[in-house]
Amino acid sequence: MDMSTLYSPTILDHYAHPRNWGRLASPDIVADSDDPSCGDQVHLEIALDPDGQVAQVAFEGEGCMISMASASVFTERLQGKRLEELEALTEEEVIGWLDAPIPPNRRACALSPLIALRAGLAAYRRSAGG
Repeated sequence: MDMSTLYSPTILDHYAHPRNWGRLASPDIVADSDDPSCGDQVHLEIALDPDGQVAQVAFEGEGCMISMASASVFTERLQGKRLEELEALTEEEVIGWLDAPIPPNRRACALSPLIALRAGLAAYRRSAGG
């Protein structure tokens, strides 16, 4: 089966060449998403600049092509965003970044990085007192 007929060029490229793979020296936000039903795992780290904008972002993980490609695209799209913008991200926006129709049974894969981000933001807000 030819993968190019199943996945968009965006998914194929980001899966083969993930952007922002690794860990940060001193992240402000750290979070994980783990879907035991399919095995997708995403670890997300974000460093903020003094103005509260995303200065650096990195991820590691393992899982299917969609989850790993989505995490890679996700990290690129977060660069320069403010906390309020991160909190306002929607599932449809994240799915749209993949430039491919994502079937209902694969939405959880594509949304793994957003799930991690939401957990990380909640923990960050709690630790920051607000």
